[in-house]
Amino acid sequence: MKKLIYILSALSILGTEVSAQITFKASSNKVVEIGENFRLNFTVNANGSNFKPPSSFAGFRVLAGPSTSTSSSYQWINGKASQSISNTYSYILQATREGKFTIPTAKITVDGKEYTSNSLTIEVVKGSANTDIATEKDAQQNTGNIKDRIFVRIALNKTKVYLGEQIIATIKIYTKVGLRAFNDFKFPAYTGFWSQDIETPSQISLQRENIKGTIYNVGVLRKTILFPQRSGKIKIDPFELDCIVQQKAGKRRNFFGELVDVYKDVEVQLVSNPRTVTVMPLPVGKPASFSGAVGTDFKLSANIDRNKIKNNESLTLKVKISGNGNLKLIDKINIDFPQTFEVYDPKIKENISNTAAGARGTKTFEYLLIPREQGDYVIPAIKFSYFDVNSKSYKTLSVKDIPVKVEKGDAVDLSSTSISVSKEDIRTLGADIRFIKQNKFELKPIDKTFFGSLSFYLYYLISLFLFIVFVFFMRNKIKQNANAVLMRNKRANKISKKRLKMAAAYMKQNNKEEFYNEIIHALWGYLSDKLNIPVSELSRETVKETLQKHKVQEETISNFLKVIDDCEFAKYAPAGESSSLKEDYQRASEIINKFEEIL
Repeated sequence: MKKLIYILSALSILGTEVSAQITFKASSNKVVEIGENFRLNFTVNANGSNFKPPSSFAGFRVLAGPSTSTSSSYQWINGKASQSISNTYSYILQATREGKFTIPTAKITVDGKEYTSNSLTIEVVKGSANTDIATEKDAQQNTGNIKDRIFVRIALNKTKVYLGEQIIATIKIYTKVGLRAFNDFKFPAYTGFWSQDIETPSQISLQRENIKGTIYNVGVLRKTILFPQRSGKIKIDPFELDCIVQQKAGKRRNFFGELVDVYKDVEVQLVSNPRTVTVMPLPVGKPASFSGAVGTDFKLSANIDRNKIKNNESLTLKVKISGNGNLKLIDKINIDFPQTFEVYDPKIKENISNTAAGARGTKTFEYLLIPREQGDYVIPAIKFSYFDVNSKSYKTLSVKDIPVKVEKGDAVDLSSTSISVSKEDIRTLGADIRFIKQNKFELKPIDKTFFGSLSFYLYYLISLFLFIVFVFFMRNKIKQNANAVLMRNKRANKISKKRLKMAAAYMKQNNKEEFYNEIIHALWGYLSDKLNIPVSELSRETVKETLQKHKVQEETISNFLKVIDDCEFAKYAPAGESSSLKEDYQRASEIINKFEEIL
């Protein structure tokens, strides 16, 4: 029976049709240098035939292609099978002259239907001289010029706006060197603006851009939507970033006698230039229905749940505003309700997305209304005004009058009296008579009190005893915390175990570099805390000398130094030359356990 089920499942997967929409897309670098080789790909998500390449490759030399590669995958989710296919046609091109060139579309046939790709515009720049460092002497001379090859900027899509008009601020990093890590950063406070962050990927993706004839790898660090809250010139503080970059430090011969580049890590402090935004006040002549909305493409709609109702019953009016702009800052809508309507504060719902195009979405005001008197009423036309930044003028939107017919209620007719009923009265209507308590309960003598009883004195004695124990415990805890050396000694093993646990996680991911980083930090950090050696003075010589003073055997000291050397070598060794990660993890764990027994 099981075999039959497996066979039917396999047949259903093989029989699954690819229902995804067919896409045929061209992709490549947007900016290249003259003489640079790069790849041009045409990708279709189906099995196609009769591939027709672009009619021209003007501005480029075709070095190879088209070469074809195919990938496919099957998925089985919740009893449904799906298949994805990708076929790629690749060219290797070389830029031959400066300028902007357009590669025309390509075509392919899928299931008898012809599909056309997008065209690509590629900018070719003259390029810059190689600024990499070749010798140690050059490295020393170029240390101060590293900031010419890596910098940060705050890019603004607008620098002159109206009050309340949104601005997209993008913080970018531009680099021509290898980025190793970010140490610290300080984002601008955006004083004078109301800000909303745009969600960006946690992993920075570098794209090529042409900056004054030089190609940089550019990554977006943060995008923010800014809404100016006052007119005049508003200054945006600089963005600050401390990072580690790779810099050439010369050359050396490897094991095979070949000259290879040697790199060193350099800490760089980057500061962007401050930016200034000119904010203009809104023009005079604001409509009465204007409540501060600024943006584009605003729309207004309103609906009521029913137009026929009995008095003292409730109905709901929903007013929806949609558009692109400062929707979050709209706090009210002026509506002239009939005087006999009880109106509650509106319930506000927001569905606003912050994207690279700005803040866009909807804001809904939901009013609860209770007509008190019967009759025919009209909620007058609702008006909403906003300042349109495209036309630089005020625009007013409106909806038609909303009729409401109120009939006489069956139970309560408040229209026949002049008594005004408050909101609190409505909430407690019919609840003025309470039932007699019927469940069992305990009666206590009227002269019996807790004060002066035995339980009263025991309560205070136990509380006093617990307070004395707590004070004694806290005094000992404070003394221990004041002893920095003792605290470092106590936490040494705990911190090293955390490091080893992280290393084990990286070992499962086969992330060699991060694995050895954690192992090395665990070993050095353990001895720094255990022996009370400042990090600035931590070295092989100081560790060896301190361990000898603690009468640690030379064999144990040698084993520690060998583990450190092997791990540092394995961290930078090419694939296949390093030892087993599991073996190095075991050795590091054993040496820390050995020190824990001795020290």
